[in-house]
Amino acid sequence: MENLFFDIISWIGLVICIGAFFIKDVFRLRLATLIGCSMLFVYYSHIDILQGVISNLLVLLINAYYIFHFIKAKRSEKALQQTTLANHPATVLPE
Repeated sequence: MENLFFDIISWIGLVICIGAFFIKDVFRLRLATLIGCSMLFVYYSHIDILQGVISNLLVLLINAYYIFHFIKAKRSEKALQQTTLANHPATVLPE
């Protein structure tokens, strides 16, 4: 029964990773790959396949790095927009 659980995790992770090839939005693609590789990492760790563990861990870390920087850039962009709006109040057009 335990093996069935890990087999299901591996199939779901594989489907998510393959499905990521059809995602056009880079953030969602990286997020899907992160989730899929996390599931495959768990599976390969369970069945003790070092190549699978290392390769999925590396892809997982690469995607986590880029997701972190994407979120950080979005926050900076949002803060810059708020600062710009605060410094330049909207002008009212004459009627």
